[in-house]
Amino acid sequence: MKNVKRLSFTRNILGVIVIVGLALMTLGAGATASAAQLYRAYNPNTGEHLYTQNANEIPSVVRAGWRNEGTAWEAPNNGANVYRLFNPNFGGDHHYTLNQGEVNMLKSKGWRYEGISWKSGGSTPVYRLYNPNAKSGTHHFTVSTSEHDYLKKVGWRYEGVAFYSGKSNTGGNAGGGNVTPTDPTKPSTTPKRYSVFYEGRETTQYDIPQNKYYFDNETNARNWIDKYADDLHKKGVSSKREGIYDRGY
Repeated sequence: MKNVKRLSFTRNILGVIVIVGLALMTLGAGATASAAQLYRAYNPNTGEHLYTQNANEIPSVVRAGWRNEGTAWEAPNNGANVYRLFNPNFGGDHHYTLNQGEVNMLKSKGWRYEGISWKSGGSTPVYRLYNPNAKSGTHHFTVSTSEHDYLKKVGWRYEGVAFYSGKSNTGGNAGGGNVTPTDPTKPSTTPKRYSVFYEGRETTQYDIPQNKYYFDNETNARNWIDKYADDLHKKGVSSKREGIYDRGY
């Protein structure tokens, strides 16, 4: 990766999107479909990344000076909608989100809604990171844990799981129901710097309020909440938002 301070795909969203409703949507019961390939391109002039299911879009941007970075991840043909928006200011930029509230917020700030870009589903998490130092390409999405870890080391902020990658699930319990996730080792309830939170989309049964569980370091907090959300997701329970809270001491 080059120019890591400008490595992701969306322009500065006025500092208001840090952890704004990262949604871990699930598929409906009985959905079965094969996965489609997503492609990735990089603009060395702006630091933006393009993620698209349309293979014809890649040659077009390559002719305009972008670099073809190959495949990004698989997206199911059925699943939760991933919305795409465009910022016509500052040379143009895109953003991708499952969260309708985030869509509405960006539209109110002048972004253009471009419709459904692909579907989210499967069992492989797609991580979302934010570069607080960049004015363009401020967000990055990746299934690579090594890329995720590297970006964190150079100053990017981890914002949680943005989407899921893979083939469509069969079965599941999209409405919540009586589902018990695999219970990770319980963290401490003694106040420490990092805490986690989880808010369900269809049910509040599994919600974790902020400042209930605490961790000594960010990595342990991230691993715990990711596992908690992933276990629920695999059992058909979707999240409205989840993440880490840094208490700042």
